Amino acid sequence: MIRSMTGFGKGRETFKNGRVEVEIKSLNHKALSVGCNPGSDFFLAEQKLQKIIEGKVLRGKVFVKISKDMNADENESLVPEINEKLAKTYLRKIKSLGKALKIKGDIEIRDIVGYPGVVGTKRKKKNENIWPHVQKAATRAVDKLVEYRKTEGSKLAKDFIKRLRYIEQYLKEIKKYSKQSINEHRKKLIQSTKNISKEGRGDKTKLSEEVALFARNCDVTEEIIRLGGHVSAYKKTISGIQKEAGKKLDFVAQEMQREANTIGSKASDFRVSNCVIEIKSEIEKIREQIRNIE
Repeated sequence: MIRSMTGFGKGRETFKNGRVEVEIKSLNHKALSVGCNPGSDFFLAEQKLQKIIEGKVLRGKVFVKISKDMNADENESLVPEINEKLAKTYLRKIKSLGKALKIKGDIEIRDIVGYPGVVGTKRKKKNENIWPHVQKAATRAVDKLVEYRKTEGSKLAKDFIKRLRYIEQYLKEIKKYSKQSINEHRKKLIQSTKNISKEGRGDKTKLSEEVALFARNCDVTEEIIRLGGHVSAYKKTISGIQKEAGKKLDFVAQEMQREANTIGSKASDFRVSNCVIEIKSEIEKIREQIRNIE
């Protein structure tokens, strides 16, 4: 069944030090385009994300939002920090003071590290690779996105089938009205022939040729058959599993529009013209929806 290019999916992965959440939404687009939310730590991971997505999504503009929530206690650790510049300053000042006061004595390392600000601690975030967790969450999000697109595609397919049935009904009416129109024109010419015969003038052969010419010019049998064939092809594409079905459906819809225009140009009966208008209206509604088919 056809799939829509509009969809949404969310995936979440919880692990020891926190959790990540991936949200994916897609809109219609002529090709596959993947973008990650700016400002995140994964802004440069678009290629990896595209590999996950492109195996399951063929077309559409895909937006990926990644958010993470890390546990502060388990994500950070205390590390020692030594201020060498400050230690050198202490050492220089102490030696200078010893010379000034003419005091001799050795300065050991334990003396220096005991001075304020030389040794301290700071919190440092653990450099944990959480991409595997993002990958799992993204895979779940893509699967849900695909299901969403299938559901939307099913709704569109039902709408297409309904409109195609309308078109088939209008084609039956066109076929009926076209025959009636030719018969009515023939009756008018026959009546004209009778009147002319009574008056002793006119050419019956010429009138017969006129009937044949009218029938030939108004004959839309081929167009009806071709348009009916396009409708069948449309149904087959909708129900089948095909890559880039949207592009094929758009092409078939263009052909349907062309045949409808030809029938309209040949129409000499207002009832046929009305049916053509309705058919073109249904085709236009279909083409509007095709833009959102994968």
